[in-house]
Amino acid sequence: MAGSYEIRSRFCVFRGPAFRLPVVVIEAGRHRRPASPVRRGGLVVLCWLAVVTAAPRRHSSELVHGLALFGHLVSVVLGFGAVLLVDWFGLLWLAGRRTLDDVRRTAEGAHVPIWLGFAGLLGTGLFLGPPSPTKAFAVLLVGVNGVYTARLMPAMARGSRLLTRSLVATGISQLGWWTAVVLGFLTSRS
Repeated sequence: MAGSYEIRSRFCVFRGPAFRLPVVVIEAGRHRRPASPVRRGGLVVLCWLAVVTAAPRRHSSELVHGLALFGHLVSVVLGFGAVLLVDWFGLLWLAGRRTLDDVRRTAEGAHVPIWLGFAGLLGTGLFLGPPSPTKAFAVLLVGVNGVYTARLMPAMARGSRLLTRSLVATGISQLGWWTAVVLGFLTSRS
């Protein structure tokens, strides 16, 4: 076609006549298979163990501690905020105000911010001193439950009846996140 163009990138193709805005066409490509839940869970446990064993040995300067605390708060906002969004859509679905596809799409979109927030919490927690055993367990619970919850979503998309498991996983997630947040707040004030 005269006066048209096509721009290809790794993920999409822009096509259109020269005088109009491009139309984005997403082409199916080769994607990596995600790691198995056992590997993901193992990675969560290994990272958690590394932080829990290394944190008591680190003595950070006041500047590093302050920066780590700020990064920790940003990570809480990012990770826990995304979790709250997904859980809110889940409640709307239970109330009949959203579809299960809405919840699934929200969870897929929030997947990266949740795990970035979790990783940020682990990384910055390394410089904040030793966590209380309860907070450390809550963080481990959040990570392992996150791996389990990620496995539930595709099964729910196929129409499986996993409501009870999803509600339990959501309750565990909320309990773990809120426990870590409250204990982190109390620890920072002492």
